[in-house]
Amino acid sequence: MTHRLVLLGLLAAACLPAADALAFCTTRERIQLRNEGVPQMEIDRLCGGATQQRAPSMPPQQQQMPRPRFATLCMTTAGPCPMAVAMPVGSACACYTPWGAVPGVAQ
Repeated sequence: MTHRLVLLGLLAAACLPAADALAFCTTRERIQLRNEGVPQMEIDRLCGGATQQRAPSMPPQQQQMPRPRFATLCMTTAGPCPMAVAMPVGSACACYTPWGAVPGVAQ
């Protein structure tokens, strides 16, 4: 009984426009139709072509993240100073002077 329902469903899907039905069969459905004696050409027609004709699903393209630029100088109002550790450009930094720390921006 269930195989008749599957076949009936496939026939109904084949009658709908391709955009509405997208009548692709799973491998299990194709095997079931073949075991019921349906000719291969009829299976291909009902299921929208041979299995090999399906468009392979492409993995989504990875968005390339720009590599952060690193700075080795801290620019302050008192002038630039070298940083002991490189930091991303635009990060807050400080230059240490005899009069105290002077805030700046890594560039």
